[in-house]
Amino acid sequence: MTKTLAAIFLFLLVSPFGFGPATSEPNESRTKEELRKLFSDLNEAISKRDRVALERLYADEFQFVHTTGAVVDKTAQIKNTLANDRTSTVPVAVATFEGLLVYGDVAILRTLERGVAGTNIYSKKSGRWQIVQVQGTRLPPERKPITLDPKVLDSYLGKYEFAPGAYATVTKEGDALSWKPGARPKSTLLPLTDSRFYSKENDAEMTFSKDEKGQVTGVVLRLGVCQESKAKKVE
Repeated sequence: MTKTLAAIFLFLLVSPFGFGPATSEPNESRTKEELRKLFSDLNEAISKRDRVALERLYADEFQFVHTTGAVVDKTAQIKNTLANDRTSTVPVAVATFEGLLVYGDVAILRTLERGVAGTNIYSKKSGRWQIVQVQGTRLPPERKPITLDPKVLDSYLGKYEFAPGAYATVTKEGDALSWKPGARPKSTLLPLTDSRFYSKENDAEMTFSKDEKGQVTGVVLRLGVCQESKAKKVE
């Protein structure tokens, strides 16, 4: 963790005000206006391809953590911005900053839009606000389980091998399947179809495969939208 980010989170931990906004309403309103000005300056810098202004608006410790897990630092962010064609550049949307949390010279904005939870961190240094971090986390979609015949559930019980020495086991606890990947915690599997299940505790999905005789032969594990692993049933 960089020094600036470490200082931000240390401040949040030791602040006598806890995790609530630490400024009065007038100061909070002023902070919102200053942050709107920050984004106005950002859009102007983008439209003018002003590298100097962009360097000033992004903190040296800036990170953009995409919903896919990719991490972009300040240098890459500015490089990508300047590489975009002017005619296809879309202005950065300016938030309303509703629910903004202000802790002196640190402000945090949490958003929830189109299934993505966003966390933005801003820091005021030498009287000027900068963007420290932008992060988006894709939330699992709303899913409604169906009811399956217990015999169908029983057919999936067993041991699945992803790689030599890497196993996951499917057991039954009550009326539901339980997924245990190695030394990791168990998760409850709920059925979407007679072969496709999702984890109750996270965004993982499992699709079981069968042969022409209806025997279960393996499973495809999908984590989020970008990671997929296959395993064969060995027991």
